[in-house]
Amino acid sequence: MLGAAATGVELWCVDAAPAAAEACPVADPSCQDADSSSSFASDHQLIQTRGSLSLGRVAEHAPGDFSGRSIVGLGPRCVRMQNAELVCPERGNGCRVLANGMRGRTCREYCGEQQLSCVGAWEEQDDNCVIKETLTCEQTYGNTHDLLCECSPPVAPAANSSQGRLVWEDNFDGDRLDSGKWSIVSGGGGFGNNEQQYYSQHGLRVGEGVLRITAQCEEYKGHHFTSAKVQTKHLTDWGPGHRVEVRARLPKGKGTWPAIWMLPTDSSYGGWPRSGEIDIVEAVGCTQDKVYGTVHTNAFNHMRHTEKTNKLSADLGEWHVFAIEWTASDIAWYMDGQLYHSFGHEAHSSDKWPFDRQFFLILNLAVGGSWGGMCVGGRPSCTAHDEFGRRQVMEVDFARVYAL
Repeated sequence: MLGAAATGVELWCVDAAPAAAEACPVADPSCQDADSSSSFASDHQLIQTRGSLSLGRVAEHAPGDFSGRSIVGLGPRCVRMQNAELVCPERGNGCRVLANGMRGRTCREYCGEQQLSCVGAWEEQDDNCVIKETLTCEQTYGNTHDLLCECSPPVAPAANSSQGRLVWEDNFDGDRLDSGKWSIVSGGGGFGNNEQQYYSQHGLRVGEGVLRITAQCEEYKGHHFTSAKVQTKHLTDWGPGHRVEVRARLPKGKGTWPAIWMLPTDSSYGGWPRSGEIDIVEAVGCTQDKVYGTVHTNAFNHMRHTEKTNKLSADLGEWHVFAIEWTASDIAWYMDGQLYHSFGHEAHSSDKWPFDRQFFLILNLAVGGSWGGMCVGGRPSCTAHDEFGRRQVMEVDFARVYAL
């Protein structure tokens, strides 16, 4: 561990350090290569996959005091992060630091003390920016004194879709679903989650530029509820190097479980969850006004209670743009441009990172089940007004995919 007064050295974690930067002696505070800042600024790779620890110039401030300094990767809302030994320059809006005094504490607590929200949490390797183990924002880690915490301002700059090239979209024009872009899923049986609905085309409507998926109480093929599910499987899919965004308005009734998510086109690493799942957004009526971004892999999944997820407060009665940016080394989750979750692979292992393959997009509204129905005994009421005493509707304005 770095002692606050013992070293007086500021550390930067960077991608493969340029030769010009390596030429600067650590002990020479006057050595500032003119090109080094631009090479840091263009670094868009997650540290844990390709990172190397590079020593910067001798610090003129105590570790943890970043005021008055310009540190690449540290946004203007993050310059006064306290109790941090190390700054890890990052892509996007987040501020990743090696926080100290973390024994028995979570990164959500740490970020909250900075008046920021937690985006991600990790146990570091050897007091640097290299990740040893991925945590959730609510997890502690044994007796460790340090954790890598990534914090994001509550109101972050909007992610800029114009930086990407639009490669696919559906604005749901016309009066029917575009069969060249979507297929309709039919079936029931619980889907492994004790869900109550039977999916059919009867729950779908397209009109006025909006796709509407309706879930309701209805006796159909041995099920008590009907709903709808559409997907792009075998029509189009995407892999790393893309931004996927969907503008939607989600239902709020207890027992609802809307999802915008992705599954692999081919089970290259085996059946679920070995080949991965990306949940762009999920919401459940049993946890009012919260949205969740999650990944499932063989190492990280809900059966083991190790899924990697984060949540954000949201008014589900309003329209929101839900998005992921997916690169070769990480996935970042956004709502209305606000970064609220990130996940990067720790090692070249498909158990932890199967996200180097093509995935297809899914839109659906489930009813009840192990999570969606946790506050209603797994099955919502067909008479209660705040459950399924009325139809529950998921609306989608557009779905778009950009090449980054």
